[in-house]
Amino acid sequence: MALYVRDSETRAGFLVRMIRWRRIIGLCAALLCLLAPAADASWTGYGKALLASCDRDAHVAMFQGQMSAFRKTKMQMRFTLQVSTPDAPRFRRVAADGFDEWIAAPVVRKYTYDKTVEGLLVPASYRMVVSFRWRDARGRTVRSERAVSPVCKQPDLRPDLVLRNVRHDRDGYVAVVVNRGKQPAGGFDVEFLRNGKPMGRTRVVGVAPGAGVDVFLPGPQCGAAEELLAVVDPLSELDEYDEENDSLSIAC
Repeated sequence: MALYVRDSETRAGFLVRMIRWRRIIGLCAALLCLLAPAADASWTGYGKALLASCDRDAHVAMFQGQMSAFRKTKMQMRFTLQVSTPDAPRFRRVAADGFDEWIAAPVVRKYTYDKTVEGLLVPASYRMVVSFRWRDARGRTVRSERAVSPVCKQPDLRPDLVLRNVRHDRDGYVAVVVNRGKQPAGGFDVEFLRNGKPMGRTRVVGVAPGAGVDVFLPGPQCGAAEELLAVVDPLSELDEYDEENDSLSIAC
């Protein structure tokens, strides 16, 4: 999945232009992320970093930098996108085009610049570090600030089927399947094997998020030295968050 960024600016309350669509290739893990120290807690003076919107379904976030005029200086701001993932929870910089460049503001009392980032990967959390500086006519920095936006969390909304238990019942085999994901799981099979030999499959209509279901397959008694194995979705009909927890075995 590619990441895209769209920029726009507002001068004293009026949106004046939409500029620069950029395609950012990669994010973390294959994402071209560089390790960097996490930014300090947000503090504001003449500059603010805001999270204007965070759409979990569309995987889009809009961040804003706002700064106010300070004496008779030229205003500039710089955006740095940071990401945190379950495998690497410490926030780190996303090295990509469209960030870490100083943006010069026109001569206005208040200036707002938007960064709309699309194609966010999941699961991950994103935030924007915005640096501000005010420079005099000689190009000297007379004031500087930095602020950190609130976090836009992008959870993985796919279903995640997990086998909690498998056992032999009086008249057959039972597997307990739970959906740990954020979305309903559609129809799927549960296959039972005894000592590696397929015993049959049972069809499940679906499982709601956070719900569980007992799946039953009629069958003969399982011997004490035998292994009973249950496999969820053996035909890979579902797109799951985690495919590594779809089987469970016990000794009879």
